Parts: sequence; C-alpha cells; structure tokens
Amino acid sequence: MTVLLLYTLIAILAPRWSSCAEELDGSGSGGEPSFYADVVIGGLGGGLGGLGHSGLDGVGIGGAQVDRTISTHSKRSTFTREEQNSVVRAQNIDWGDNWVHHLSAARIFGDQEDDDDNEQRRRGELRKRWDDDYEGDYGAGLESRQTVRNRTVYITFNTCLQPVSNTTDDHASSQPPQLQVYVSNSTSNKAPGPKVDDNVQYVLPVDMGFGRLDIVATGDIWVGVYAESRPSSQKTAWLENPPWNYEISLSTEEPYHGFSEDQFLYLVDTDDSTALLITGNMTEHSSKSGGVDETAADLADSLYHPYTMYAENRATTSRFVGLEKSYCAVRQLARIRPANSAVSRTTRGLGNFSKQQFHLRELNRSSEYAGYLARPRNKTTSDTSGILWRPVSLKTKTDGNCEIIYDLPFCSEVAYAVPSNPTVFGNIALKDFYDDLSAKWWKNFTYSLQQIQCNASNSAAYSLVRNCDDCSAAYKNWLCAVTIPRCMDHSSNLPYLAERSSNKLFWNNTDSAWQQHPFMPKLAQDEIDEWTSSGGWLKNGNQSMSRVPSRNTKIDEIVKPGAYKEVRPCKDLCWTLVQSCPSQLGFTCPRDFTWGKEMSYGERDDAGDITCSYLGAVYFLSAASRHVVGVWWLGVLAGSLALWASM
Repeated sequence: MTVLLLYTLIAILAPRWSSCAEELDGSGSGGEPSFYADVVIGGLGGGLGGLGHSGLDGVGIGGAQVDRTISTHSKRSTFTREEQNSVVRAQNIDWGDNWVHHLSAARIFGDQEDDDDNEQRRRGELRKRWDDDYEGDYGAGLESRQTVRNRTVYITFNTCLQPVSNTTDDHASSQPPQLQVYVSNSTSNKAPGPKVDDNVQYVLPVDMGFGRLDIVATGDIWVGVYAESRPSSQKTAWLENPPWNYEISLSTEEPYHGFSEDQFLYLVDTDDSTALLITGNMTEHSSKSGGVDETAADLADSLYHPYTMYAENRATTSRFVGLEKSYCAVRQLARIRPANSAVSRTTRGLGNFSKQQFHLRELNRSSEYAGYLARPRNKTTSDTSGILWRPVSLKTKTDGNCEIIYDLPFCSEVAYAVPSNPTVFGNIALKDFYDDLSAKWWKNFTYSLQQIQCNASNSAAYSLVRNCDDCSAAYKNWLCAVTIPRCMDHSSNLPYLAERSSNKLFWNNTDSAWQQHPFMPKLAQDEIDEWTSSGGWLKNGNQSMSRVPSRNTKIDEIVKPGAYKEVRPCKDLCWTLVQSCPSQLGFTCPRDFTWGKEMSYGERDDAGDITCSYLGAVYFLSAASRHVVGVWWLGVLAGSLALWASM
C-alpha cells in the first residue's frame, strides 16, 4: 500500500491503526512488554512543504559518545548533539563497524505531564499476526488490551563521506558499498544490525547516501549503522582515509534531512564561463510543484533567499559519486559552492511569481556540470539539516562570443546569452547597449500607436477582443526579442539554429586585431582577405547564407562578435503580434515554407528543449506550463522580415 504524503511517496511497512499497537516480544529487560507501531519508509524525503518553518525538536543528532557496556561487535552512541566550534560533528565509521544509537522514551516523549500524556495515549487492541514485511514470527491468537502512548519519530540518514577509490573510475565497481541502517524498537534487540536473525528489526534503505524511515514510537528506539566488512585484500582498492562519515537524526518535529525527485531548478542559459538558473515559483503552495511552501512575510522580504546551489563538473572525478542524494555530502564536497553564485530574486518568467535565480560563475568552457538545488533549514553552522533536489544538467558554451545578460531595466523579461565581445563591452555595458536600443525604438512605436483610436466605442474599435494595451505588450516583447537575439555557438550543429554573420570575424579591440573567435589566433592581413572572399565559416558553400547579418545590424557594426548562431523566435509569436495590433501599423508575418520564415522563425518542442526562443524561457519546463506561457504572454522573439529590415 502506498500513500501520498505532502507530495512525497511513502511506502507503508505496517498497517496504520487509529488505536492499536502490536506486541513483538514480552520477554524484554525486566519482563517489560515491548511494542512496535507503524513504520514508514520514505523514498523521497517528505515533509517538503513545512521544512524551515518550525524548529527541529533536537532529540537526535548522532554524536560519538561510546558506551562500552554492549557487545564488542558494536559501538554505542547516545544522542548528545556534539558540537565542535559550533559545528555539529558527524559520526565516523570504518569497515566492519556497527554503531548503535539509542534514543530513550523519556527523550521521545519529553517527560510529558499527565495532560500531555492523555493526548498521546490511545487504547490499542494488541494482536499477534504474521507479516511478510518484517523479519521474525509474530505468533498468533493472543488478544488483549493495554493503554500505550505513541509519537511519530522521523529517522533520516545522510552519508557525508566515504572511502575514496585508488582509481579515477566513477563506475559502480570502484565505489564502496552503501552504509546499512537497521532500526529496532524492541527491548529484546538493543543492537540492530546485519547479524541479528531472531529479533525484529527494520531495514532503513540507503540510496545514494540518503535514507528515511518514519516510525510511530511507543518506547525506546535503537538504530544500528553498519559498514560492510571486506577482506584486507579488497580494502586496498580504497584509500585508508577518509573512512565513512554520516549524520543520523531522530526527530519528533520533522525530518532533518530530505531528498526530492521533483524538479524545482531550471536552466535558463549558459555562456562559456557562467550559467543562469532559476527556481520554480515561490508561493504559499510551492510544494504542489516540487518546492517548499513559503510565507507571505518571507516573500515580502526582497533579501529572502532560502535556496542555495552547488555544482560539479562531470568531467572530473566527483568526490561524492554514489552519494548524490545526500545533502550532507553535496554540501561538503561539491567543488562549485554558493560563493560562486550571484543570488537574487526575480518575478521574470512563468506567472510573474517570485523566483530565486543563481548566476553561477567560474565555470570551464565547453564543460558539462550537474547543478544541485539545496535548501538549508537555516543559516547557522550548527544546523546541518536541509533538502537536496535531483540534479539539473547544464553545458557551457565553447566559442566565447555569447554572454548572459539579465535583469534589464526596460526589457525586463530578457535573460539569456546574447552576441557579445568582451574586448568591447563589459557585462554591464553590454546590457545597457541592448536595453537602450530597445527603449529608443519603443519610443518611436508609441508615436505610431497614438494615431490609433484606442478608446473608441466597440463599433469603432479595431478589435472586439484586443486593445491597444495588448498591442503595446506584444510589440514591446517582440521588440526586445528581435533587438536582443538569443546567441548560440557557431560551432554548434543543432539543427534548429540559424546562421548569423558567418562571413564576419571577431574584432579584438584590446589588440586591434581580427580573430575567427576569441580563443583562436590573431589573423594576418592575407588571412583576413582570404577569409572574407571565401565566405567565412561556410567557405564556398552557401554564399547567400554566409551573408545573412545579425537580426539587429548594430550588433555587427558596434559589438563585432563575429560569427554565431541564433535560436530563432517561435513562429506563433509573430502571429500574436499581428493579431494584437491594428492593421494600420502594417505588421505581417512570413508564410510557412518560405526562405524568410525559415530564417526568421522556429518551431516549439513539446519535450521542453528551447528549439525556438521566447522571453522567460527555461529548459525542460513541463509541457503544460509552457502551453500556458504560449497562450497568455507570447510576447517574445517575434517579428516579420519587413520589421527586421526596417531597423
């Protein structure tokens, strides 16, 4: 049986009863009966909707206090929340070790007064039965009644470090085994672990360094963490240090660690050294789309940045291979850290709701990265709790003449890489160049629109379904798009890209020299002459294609980025412009299957790839969400050839 808990898949290992618990063993210490109650294994780290808005009931951060009174096969740790320099210390474990953590009933129930006890107590019918989901024989036939108190305890586990392979191979054969976690709430099994055969215990599955189990406790809880034993000959495949290191938490308030398979981080675009990413909408109902629910008070604070981000170059040997679901591992081991990002809030994009954006810097060109969205519970170093989301893939560009700009004053919905030249413009000056041109041409358009009777009666209006406000919005979005084209590497072979300035060279303003691209050698005069006469990058191929300039000719005249390719505007955006404005303005769109249409407009991709450009676009947003965008605010890269030429 499965249930959906706060949009998180939870597998129920025992049936839930409103007023019963089940006797496991009546022969515990001192003849006291022992009970188990409902146990839930959470594969995704539920409770995302509430994390960060209520404090952790600190009943369990695994420390390193050893109790030598138990079997020599195990080491015991009580939950002391050890700290060193205000930082919680995680637990080390070596090959063959079995650490046992104990949480007492007194700490679970907090020595509640009678009134509180009454709220926690329920009368349960005690039955014995066989359940294939658990180890052990529960017997049959006994029924009795007894009053018990219970409370849900959230057990979460993160592997923070693991033995490092002697090789650079990232394959599973070179990775150490996952740690194993066992849970007991029976006094007959105070050292749960892999060698326990005749007592009831639960296995907490650990997947890529993360595990979670929710248990309704009626008494003490014991958790065993085991590192698989290997012969000395096999251990040589890994370095001696570090050993494994883990965090384990038992909380009566909410899960301490979390992992979500949902996507809540989206790639906007990359250039050769940076990437722009954005979260989903941050609202009071964000959990419905994979995020965490916010409060109105937090959203009102412009400096509220609850999310953070990490990244790892896929070409390097990751230090947390096999631990990609562990918040603790990614937080400590990722090479690209929060300090590498410029973080801000924006309402750009779908729905114009608040979002958090990350401008990730200091990346290598032509490299693939995995980007991890994370959300710490709070910013204090002594609190290591948080949620991790599944990674987003991104790849930086190669040629060096496309650069990301965003948060423009006038064209506020623009956020992507544009044709650039770092020897002519810095990032701020480049942003101003494009935005100022758009604002200048927008002013001219407003003069034309003033000639239209926008406030005419229905009988005299140019449309019964559109008005001048619709026309203004569509034109502004179109204007920003055609003035500020979305840039891709000229070296890219993606079929939906359009050639731009293929016979142009990159102007190195610093050295007063021409280059094919910023990372290529400077050219001598005879090489320049040969280049321009042969058609540039296209050589003696399609001469007409090689002469197609930038959509905005001032790019070639002032920026001088050289050859690049453009993500063409989506063709339906041109239709929206024509449909929204009066015919007197003369807007037209090229017909399908014509050269003009193929050079100017692209087609949308249902899978979420950006095969044509529109403002607010992000990679691999759900098809349903992108359809809403297409219907409601289609204002983006749009325009006809006639409008293109008029610039």
